[in-house]
Amino acid sequence: MQIRQRQWTLDRLYRERSSINLNPAWQRGPAWKAQRQVLLIDSILRGMDIPKIYLRKLASGGPHGYDAVDGQQRLRAIWEFRAGNLRLDYPEPLPEIEGHAVAGHTFSSMHKDLRKKFTKFSASVAEIVKSTPDEITNLFSRLQMGVSLNPAELRNALGGPMRHVVDAIATSHVFFQECRIPDNRYKRQDYAAHAFAIAAYGASSDLKAPDLRRMFKEFGPDRRNEVLELSSDVGDVLNVLAAVNRLANFKITQKWIFVDLCLLVLTRQRAGAVVDPDKLFAAYRSFDDLRRQYTAEPEVLIRGRRRVRTLDRYLYEYLIAFRVQGGTAGNIEVRARALNAFCPDIDGGS
Repeated sequence: MQIRQRQWTLDRLYRERSSINLNPAWQRGPAWKAQRQVLLIDSILRGMDIPKIYLRKLASGGPHGYDAVDGQQRLRAIWEFRAGNLRLDYPEPLPEIEGHAVAGHTFSSMHKDLRKKFTKFSASVAEIVKSTPDEITNLFSRLQMGVSLNPAELRNALGGPMRHVVDAIATSHVFFQECRIPDNRYKRQDYAAHAFAIAAYGASSDLKAPDLRRMFKEFGPDRRNEVLELSSDVGDVLNVLAAVNRLANFKITQKWIFVDLCLLVLTRQRAGAVVDPDKLFAAYRSFDDLRRQYTAEPEVLIRGRRRVRTLDRYLYEYLIAFRVQGGTAGNIEVRARALNAFCPDIDGGS
């Protein structure tokens, strides 16, 4: 990798905006709220330093000259303000700068001295002139690690067959197209990744962020066929859950409930059964009504009883396993046993 350190004025960054791609594959979309954008602009106007922007130079002939590797949110804020689409409103009114008002102003309404100070502000730009795709995604992950990206967004930066298939399922499968799971910040990709982990490991592995990240790396290009097989299994599971979700008025939104249902359906399908969505919905609705009834005080199910009914014991264990460390293998297995006990007859015809 070769990187050249540059100093670009904000005026140049604004003029180059059409040549800078803010949405390469590893990037998320707009994420900063207006107040955070306002603070960045205010910092610039006060002459404070801002973090470096990383731009990857692209081959000529394409629609863009650069990919934004890091600094996408800062670029968006700068461009929005310069275009007049961002007003400097903040809960605590921003103090004057050099005797000129800032609070409530747009770029065009500011004093000309502040406009000049903004456009002439020098930003540090790391221009990546030589790199491989793996180097870029690795750089992106390192820059964002522990800062602003969530685990799903960091996994998306890894590339590889698992990343691409998970993304395809999350963006195209009818379950996700119809569901009420938010489609921002790769949340649907996060749910899809959990479904793939269930297909790959069952209840034998934790499903925490490091475990899912390891799965993305483990199923590399040399295991592409296995990824496709897992994709087929996940697709079959989601076909059932899509039908169940319609019957449930699209109330399947909690991640660990989604995970538990995936494991339940996958286990039955791999045993050769055809799961009937109507039967699964009826059984799960009864279970979920009980779950909600006892969530606040699961101890009621076992307190003061000489002999605890089997299903009450299963429900108690499910609620405790759901409450703490939902992504550990042990708790996933406990919930699977309980859910199987409450859903014994969910198979349909062939």
